[in-house]
Amino acid sequence: MNPDSGGCMMKLFKYSVILMALCSVRSFGAEVQQTPIYIANQNPFVQIYGLPRAEAGFAVPKGNLDVAFLYYVSNNAFSDDTGAGETMVWDGETAQYTVKVRYGLFDRLEVGMDVPYLQHSGGYLDSLIRNFHDFFSFPNDRQEEFDKNQIDFDVNSNGSSYELKEATSGLGDIRFTAAVPLIMGSEESRRYLALRSVLKIPTGDSDDLLGSGSTDISAGLAYSDAELLDIINTALTVNLGVLYMGDSDVLGDIQKNFAGYGGVSASWLAMKRLELKLQVDLHTAMYDSDLIQLGTSLQLLAGGTLHLPGDVRLDLGISEQLSTDATPDVGFYLMVGHLF
Repeated sequence: MNPDSGGCMMKLFKYSVILMALCSVRSFGAEVQQTPIYIANQNPFVQIYGLPRAEAGFAVPKGNLDVAFLYYVSNNAFSDDTGAGETMVWDGETAQYTVKVRYGLFDRLEVGMDVPYLQHSGGYLDSLIRNFHDFFSFPNDRQEEFDKNQIDFDVNSNGSSYELKEATSGLGDIRFTAAVPLIMGSEESRRYLALRSVLKIPTGDSDDLLGSGSTDISAGLAYSDAELLDIINTALTVNLGVLYMGDSDVLGDIQKNFAGYGGVSASWLAMKRLELKLQVDLHTAMYDSDLIQLGTSLQLLAGGTLHLPGDVRLDLGISEQLSTDATPDVGFYLMVGHLF
């Protein structure tokens, strides 16, 4: 992405914040259903797999179609040397543009798909991050180790290696999803439980880090509870599951075939049509390596959802490292959705 297009995206992000502030004082129609943040770890060596994103314990109603467009850009500047022959440089940005579709096929079956377009590049966030750190007197040691807006993904671990030093973009690995509600809730109960699964197929070019070259499948449970903290207008969502990853073309010698994932999300209904959200996601290591960037991940997400007239939703927010370097330094997301 060139700096001009990056500036346009940041302006759009700012205007969306203003729109949320202006529109949140109004109320429209029926009660909203609170949902988690639809973002997962965008480490370039993790996003090639079918790691599920957090979803609610309820499904799209039968006969309804939910369509959304997601833009998520993340930035990192870091290098590591374990001292035992394992080294990694992770400097650059990854952006995804994803069309997300969910359809209520039956009362107890939701089907869907995600079609992503991915871009690895030097990006446009380096100056913004350095200025932010300077303003709050945070250290810029990591960022100043590298030139601005360059891309350098370089891994050497236990005889397995990968290098990317030029921008790449293209179709990523397409995902097919399914959800089977186990507890559907009612007028008396606003607790929901669903079995969710994701099948990822290798449509992205693994040479350009747009996919893994393998088929992955996951199975997990999603639980949503709007009653436990109803007194403070807060809904909780918990996701927990297991991911199987087929043999990858990227760092295949150190790749693991199974990983666990989970997360907890809290959504506060600050106004009738405005949700404010805080979420923590994690997954176990997907590689057999001592490099912390390829290890267990813990990521913090914060954002909001504005429910507009006509069943239109506007989501935006930020992702941050919580306690490991296996997730990007920072990321920004914007999603627009509509329920038909």
